[in-house]
Amino acid sequence: MTEQEAKKLAEPIVKEVVNCMAEGRYDLIPDYAGFQDESITIEDFKGWAEDYLKDNELSHYDKYGVPNNFQPQYDKSLYHQFSVYLYKNGNGFEVDYDLTTDSEINDLTLIMEFLFVDNGVKAYIVDIHVL
Repeated sequence: MTEQEAKKLAEPIVKEVVNCMAEGRYDLIPDYAGFQDESITIEDFKGWAEDYLKDNELSHYDKYGVPNNFQPQYDKSLYHQFSVYLYKNGNGFEVDYDLTTDSEINDLTLIMEFLFVDNGVKAYIVDIHVL
């Protein structure tokens, strides 16, 4: 699998998770992805995400794909808002998606893991944190 193929596979799921966060519909996230750490609840995740907004005086997360106004402009050959890291063992891959607010990077990254299973791929949220 190539990074581009992995992105194509993961993008619809990442989009739904990011849009759930943007719309404050955290309760729908389990429809798209579980948590890598099974002791984490959707309430935990919502608390971390909302606390980050509050602590950084941000009003919201942008929906997936909102055009960015990053200043200074990043070299597109070096920076990717959506990054894919293939596992060497071939069992899956990880995705980092840089979240934005008002089209600006807010320093919070959604990290997801995608593992290959018999009937396709299983998506997990690994973490959200400042990278």
